[in-house]
Amino acid sequence: MTTNTLVKPVELSLPRLYALRFGYSLLAFGLAIETWPVVVHHDASWTGTESLVYCMLAALSLLAFVGLRHPVTMLPLLLFESAWKLIWLIAVALPAWLSDSMDDETWGYTASCLLVVIFLAVVPWPHVIRHYVLATAERWR
Repeated sequence: MTTNTLVKPVELSLPRLYALRFGYSLLAFGLAIETWPVVVHHDASWTGTESLVYCMLAALSLLAFVGLRHPVTMLPLLLFESAWKLIWLIAVALPAWLSDSMDDETWGYTASCLLVVIFLAVVPWPHVIRHYVLATAERWR
């Protein structure tokens, strides 16, 4: 096993770790409150896309709870959360807003997706760039 000489291990400051934990707690508790009651108390006709989305979001809430304990290790979770929200805002909300065709449902999703600002603020971007962009890739064989 070789060490990566391009990337120096950097320990994040305690305030940065608390900021990350704040992001995870927002994600974990927000999703848990929203999704778990639906997952646990659904009726027999609950199928299709809605059931799939709720189960995926419930799993995301469980992984966000892991992020409270391991905030740096679980960084890809916050990157995923930020990425899908930004993609939705750009691909769906922005065109609807520009064409003046925002309905109540789209406004509601837009408001919840704008919480991405919090995740973008707590992610340690220099660490992400060092460890996910500049670091030597793991071996393929």
